Amino acid sequence: MAAGALVSTDADSLAGAVARHHIANLLYTYIDIADRKDVAAAVDLLGAARVRFPHAGYHSADAAPSFFTGLWAAPTAHRHDVTNLQVHRDRGDLWRADAHYTRWIIAPDPVLHTLGRYTLTVDSETWSITELIVDRTWTRG
Repeated sequence: MAAGALVSTDADSLAGAVARHHIANLLYTYIDIADRKDVAAAVDLLGAARVRFPHAGYHSADAAPSFFTGLWAAPTAHRHDVTNLQVHRDRGDLWRADAHYTRWIIAPDPVLHTLGRYTLTVDSETWSITELIVDRTWTRG
């Protein structure tokens, strides 16, 4: 190994693998909820988190229901695909994750509508999302 190279221990590798597993499950749970436009499930998963989208967000649990109701008000179905999940320790019991996403509008055939990125902060004490940031790189005009 080259001088100055980072060395990870087996404990670090195991902690990272456990975190990646839990965070992937949280992210895919959110995607399933979003695709179903299930406001109650979104509030259960993210109600206590800070959530920020390009157009809006919330910082308190009482704002979560109206935020998700407005976010998913359009009747058009959509589906998300997630790729390139990267997970790393943030600080203390917090982990940070970034992933790319594509959003397809089904009207009636699938049309690529959005390219973007999810950034999550997750507390490993409870395996809960404390922050979700959604960035949009491109949205179909």
